[in-house]
This record gives sequence, structure tokens and C-alpha cells, in this order.
Amino acid sequence: MWLVALVFSIVAVAIGGVSCAKQEGVASMATSRSSSPITTAATFTKNELQEHNHVWRVMNKACFGKWSGTIQGFRMDKKTNSPIFKDNDELLNFRLWAKANTNWMGKKKDTGTWTVWNLQQKGDELIVPLRRLPLSKPSQLKIGFHPGCVLRIPSNFKRVPRSVFELGYWGEGVRRTVVLEYLTSDKNKHMELKDVTLVTQRAVPWHNAALFVGNATVSKDIDILPQMAPFDAKDVIQKNKQWKPLLVERLELQNMERVVTTKNKMTTDDKERAMHILKRLVQNSDDCNDSYNMVLSNGLLTSFPKHMSGKENGDGTTTTKSFIFAHKWGHGRPFQALVIDYDSMTGEGIAAVMYSYK
Repeated sequence: MWLVALVFSIVAVAIGGVSCAKQEGVASMATSRSSSPITTAATFTKNELQEHNHVWRVMNKACFGKWSGTIQGFRMDKKTNSPIFKDNDELLNFRLWAKANTNWMGKKKDTGTWTVWNLQQKGDELIVPLRRLPLSKPSQLKIGFHPGCVLRIPSNFKRVPRSVFELGYWGEGVRRTVVLEYLTSDKNKHMELKDVTLVTQRAVPWHNAALFVGNATVSKDIDILPQMAPFDAKDVIQKNKQWKPLLVERLELQNMERVVTTKNKMTTDDKERAMHILKRLVQNSDDCNDSYNMVLSNGLLTSFPKHMSGKENGDGTTTTKSFIFAHKWGHGRPFQALVIDYDSMTGEGIAAVMYSYK
């Protein structure tokens, strides 16, 4: 199931999102070696159009190129709050070539292709058309943050039978992606975490790009993903107690309005929540009733819900379900933590907020 979720994720990210009723047909279409993008697109609001343009720029800068690495799936053990890797699945050399189409003068177009190899078995190939603007209003939101964060999340997790949350940090020669799949349990009718998939890939250097063969297998690239987390969250955060919020970039998920707040314009609430996020990341999963807190083996610091169901609080308010995905960039770049909030009663996405610290 975890690879099926990833296939749908690749398709929806590439073409801009599809309705759940059409997912199976789109996935089937995408396996064709000669899929051609349709030239028409839906009508979008000003904010939606700006966001589609924004994420396309982020993808052009951070994602486009040739990549080689591997995929690992696991599920969470509820008793130990720890991941159980699926050792029965052979680790493959998962490879990617994402690119924009160009005209006869070499200028990039608003379309492209997203081609992956060795996804389910050695030698397989999946070609998906890329579009700056999706063909219809997507049920899955594709969002970007500079310098290289791309995510795909449901606009309302209750309107789809299976919810897939994907986030990737692309940059400094490495792609780090996590895909979370939530399914409604037949037993208690709650939407619970089913599978977690990690993707880690290295960018192929420009001087080796001409030698890149998509369906090849490079064994050393499979070893890029360790079985254990490369560090402890406390080693990153508590040893950098001088970190202060530098920038807050908030995207309202209902109207796609983006607001950037610099350090000198932050409110007290902005600063307090920014510091609360850092404290949340170092909490042990055993101390949290409703979330898993951990450093994933591909180096992402995370906190994500065990289930997506919620109850109304005594004061009439509803529970907010939050995802946190953080990454420590090198080369003097700021530490970034992305927070995605949902109303657990209605299923509506509230906001995606990127906090930058330095």
C-alpha cells in the first residue's frame, strides 16, 4: 500500500492535483510513455494563481534535475512509538529526472515531465506530465516555500477516503521527502496513520548528467538512506539555544493568501509559537498522546498526528491537528520548521506556516 500511495503522490504533485474519483484513471494514464499535457486549465483566483506560479518557481529552482537514491516504507508501532521498517521489501535505486519543456530557443515552458525509474521493481518507468497550472481545481494543494520546500496536502482530509500528506526539502544536493498516508479504520471509523514512506536522493552533478541512465541501478546510491536517525533532535535544537525566529511566512489554506512577517514586525504570539515549535520537536513521543515526534532516518525533524479525528473542547472550540516538518540547512542558511494546521472536526486545512530561525 505504501508504494501505491507514493504513485498517487507522484502523479498528483506533477500534474497539480486530481480528484479522488479520477486518481485511478490518472495513475493508469501516467504509466504511458507518451502522455501529453492538455493545454486548457481551470479559472483561479488571484491568490490561487500566485501560489501556482510560486510553487512552479520553487520546483524550477530546487527540484528540476536528475536524482538518484532510494525509498523505504515503514509503519509505526503504537506500543513503542517507534518505526517498524518493512524489511521484506527490496530497496531499489529510485531515480528521477524532473524537467521543464523548452521551445526551439531553449526557453522554459510552463509544462514539463516528471520521470521516475525503479519505483516498484527494477527497470520500471513512470512518466508524468508537469503543469504550472492544473487542469481543474485540485482537491490536493501543492505549495512551495523557498529555498526548496515543496508539499502536497489535502484541502480537506475528510473529503477524501485516503489522505496523503507529502513534504520534501530539496537543496544542497539532497532531496529529503516524507509521505504520510492516513486511512479510515473500519473498527473505530477514525482516520489513522497507516504508512510512512521516506525518499532520499542525491542530485546528479552537472558534469555527470550526460551519463545518467534512468533504469540503471547504482548500488552506492541506495545506501544514502540509513536505517537509524542520523542525529537526535536535542542535539540540533537544544545545542542552539540562541536560535530566534527570523521570518514567519503564513499561507491561509482557504483563500491561499500569503503573508510574510519579518523579525521586527512579529507579534508576541508569533514569537511564542515559534519557540513552542522548537520545544515540540524535542518532546518524546511517549510524552505526547496524539502525535509521533521523531527524527526520521533521512534527517527530517518531525511531529505528526497518530490519527486525524478530534472532539470539540469544553469551551466550544475544536481541536487543531498539526504537522511539523523541520530541516537544518547548512552553509549558513536558517533552520526551517513548517507547521500545517487542520481543524479536526471539519477536516478543513487552516494554514501552512514556515518558521525560519537563526
